[in-house]
Amino acid sequence: QWVVEDRFSNGRPAWENVGAQFVSDVTPYEKMKIRLLNASHMVLGILGAIHGYVSIDDVVSDPVFEKYLRGFLDLEATPILDPVQGMDLEVYKDELIERFANKNMKDSVSRICSESSAKIPNFLIDTINDNLDRGGSIEYATLVIAAWCYYSDKGRNRHGSEIEIIDEIKQPLRDAARGTEEDPLSFLRLEEIFGDLVKSKRFTSLYTDMVLTIYADPNIINLMRSGTIG
Repeated sequence: QWVVEDRFSNGRPAWENVGAQFVSDVTPYEKMKIRLLNASHMVLGILGAIHGYVSIDDVVSDPVFEKYLRGFLDLEATPILDPVQGMDLEVYKDELIERFANKNMKDSVSRICSESSAKIPNFLIDTINDNLDRGGSIEYATLVIAAWCYYSDKGRNRHGSEIEIIDEIKQPLRDAARGTEEDPLSFLRLEEIFGDLVKSKRFTSLYTDMVLTIYADPNIINLMRSGTIG
């Protein structure tokens, strides 16, 4: 998918003939891509890694994960988007899930999760903050943050197998996460990642319940199936 801002100094190529979309402002399309496509990767990647999946198509082919992802997209990501002219967001979300499930892609969970510290603030934390401001749902994204804490700390999936963690600040993430069992908010005190999120009582209450549940039993699918989310 190519969306191009229609600002050229001396004519422009006829890329619309091969499917490109020319628009006056690409901002809402960029936000749609980040909050839906990129965020979906983090939801599937972090949760899938702890569950023990190796590739993204395996994750989204699991009905529990597919339902969870769709819940995140419909209830948390879509409501905070700006109007996106010419886009049917329901069709777009269907196409994302179909694309992720493509067995020929075999995109690795490890690659998707690499450099999570550079991705999660823009892909997920901004959505959490937007929903906190508007009183929207935060449950789906919060579970991913809680799972990311466990992922950063333990570096193992629910079976005890090692997870390959690739992140420029892998050690600071691990150091912050390792204090979780004594101080459930320890991970959130990384201000360069989470900003003021630790000050939100609504978020921290939910996060604390989730992260301590994961530390007690890393079978993440139990929380995904709970009556609160998923």
